[in-house]
Amino acid sequence: MLASTEAILIETIFGLGALIAVAGLGGLIWTKRRQHALRPAMTVILCGVGIVVIASLLNVLLFKTYAGVRVKKNQYYEITSLTTNMHASLASSQAPNQPVSPQDKKASKNVTYLIAHTNQPASSKRWAQRAQTQLVSKKTPDVTLVKHAYKIILKNYFSGITDSAKAQAKLNAHAYQHATQRPAKPTK
Repeated sequence: MLASTEAILIETIFGLGALIAVAGLGGLIWTKRRQHALRPAMTVILCGVGIVVIASLLNVLLFKTYAGVRVKKNQYYEITSLTTNMHASLASSQAPNQPVSPQDKKASKNVTYLIAHTNQPASSKRWAQRAQTQLVSKKTPDVTLVKHAYKIILKNYFSGITDSAKAQAKLNAHAYQHATQRPAKPTK
């Protein structure tokens, strides 16, 4: 199930619980005016509040927010790991006349590994391999090609997370910016 489908299901359960609690509150007011027993109305209120609490816990346990979009926790960790490794693989190659460091080569291999082991399409695997080839075997890698490869990889990844084009664009823009930003200059 897509994260958006699960989120809608949890929001529906939350809304249902809130509706039950409000109906119980209305029943409580009605029974108090009629001077009937309050226990049935209180039971309905507690059931509604219980459903709301369960839906809230499910929301906290299953989802995290990335770039303002709710994603599953495992996807969140995949995204952050992928973008962190993309950023690390580009760290030294973005500086002029700087060779690719061994840590950067390892990070580019990690990107390829993550793509291969997160059930991504074959085109993403090919682009990850091209980027890795540039960063590992070339003395001066084509950074533009690597960034283009990373852009396509991220676009393919986010198209599998959600159906919303707006959410995909937002996630893609945030992740690409994080992956390709220039490293901060060390302070003296």
